[in-house]
Amino acid sequence: MTLITINSKSLHYTLYPASSSSPSSLTLLFLHGLGSTSSFYAPIIPLLSSVGHACLTVDTHGSGLSAYTGAGNSITSIAADVLGLLDALTITANVVLVGHSMGGIVASHLAATAPALIRAVVLIGPVNPNPGAAEVFSKRIIVVERDGMAPLAATIPTAATGSRATPLVHAFIRALLLGSDPAGYVSLCRAIAEAAVPAYADVRAPLLVLAGEEDKSAPLEGVEAIMKGCGSAKKEMMVLRGVGHWHVLEAWEEVGETIAGFLREV
Repeated sequence: MTLITINSKSLHYTLYPASSSSPSSLTLLFLHGLGSTSSFYAPIIPLLSSVGHACLTVDTHGSGLSAYTGAGNSITSIAADVLGLLDALTITANVVLVGHSMGGIVASHLAATAPALIRAVVLIGPVNPNPGAAEVFSKRIIVVERDGMAPLAATIPTAATGSRATPLVHAFIRALLLGSDPAGYVSLCRAIAEAAVPAYADVRAPLLVLAGEEDKSAPLEGVEAIMKGCGSAKKEMMVLRGVGHWHVLEAWEEVGETIAGFLREV
């Protein structure tokens, strides 16, 4: 377990070196969503490492093994933590941001505000900040503050996945939610509820967007709006059939191979 202090927070990260004999110059930085951890990306790391890419995963402050300090979270504070981590690891260019759900908001913000660092962007079921989403997460805060994580662990694993999801996928998501610090989870709910819409037009890096056909948390209409709003000259979108909001767990081979194919053209 590797911990590093960034902005007075202890963050858990793992840097996987490229396992190919011909490594690329890219570092893939994976940003997970709400109620998740860096383990969400574990199924696709071996494939992406094997084709030559270094892979960097991190637990967002208040998630997984990055203990919650009580300092709160916002999209800009998470982005600042990411920039601090990259600086500490002396990664100064050729970063590919891979952001799922809430991590997609962070990735879009970083791509718009730190373009010199970013080589490409992959958004997986990105949440598009809007008043409706803010209301959903405000209500969720009330539930967690009153009853803890158990009610969410009892419903989200099946409600937020698609028809392709297996019982093993449901169990994985349940474990992620039950292992979440309620206070950290609430702080991240607030980060989403209070998030500003990223300056999508300022996202210029090559862009891949992956959407779940059956995703109720990041509906296709909102994901398409993000795609159209981004200023990237090279951008493409794929809809994953039978997939809900936990794309990597539900369709890891398809997600991994699609990202690998996209990066061959970057």
